[in-house]
Amino acid sequence: MDVFDRASELEQWQRDMALAEQSARAPRAASGDWQSASAIWCEGDACGERIPDERRRVYPGVRFCVECQMKKEQQDRLRR
Repeated sequence: MDVFDRASELEQWQRDMALAEQSARAPRAASGDWQSASAIWCEGDACGERIPDERRRVYPGVRFCVECQMKKEQQDRLRR
């Protein structure tokens, strides 16, 4: 296993941990209420992309698309 494989595994592990943490903190919406609990459009800086319904259903209360969420979490880690 080379250094790039190890880095890729670490990145995937960090992503999985961040998603699990977000899921644990996400407000629990009643079934069918995920639509009102989640943003339809990404609130990331100048992104404005539509958040897929599947993401909104799995993570009620989501405010960002996957890419913007990853950027936000990376910035949050750097600020610590």
